[in-house]
Amino acid sequence: MAIDSEVLTTKETAAFLRAHVETVRRLATRGEIPSFKVGKDWRFRKEALIRWSEEQRSSSKRPLVLIR
Repeated sequence: MAIDSEVLTTKETAAFLRAHVETVRRLATRGEIPSFKVGKDWRFRKEALIRWSEEQRSSSKRPLVLIR
C-alpha cells in the first residue's frame, strides 16, 4: 500500500507553517486552508499546504500574515 502524500496533524501543520495551533484551526474552520476532518480533528496534506502557500505568495489578494 503506497502513501500518496504525507498527512499532518494540526500541531505538525502549525510547526510547518510556523504559526500558532489556534491560527491553523481557525483557518481550517473557515475553509481558508486546505484541510479535512478525521473525527473531531483536522488533518492537512503537506503537498496541498505547499501549493496553497505558493498561491498565497503569488496572489494579488491581501497578504495573509501568520503571527506566532
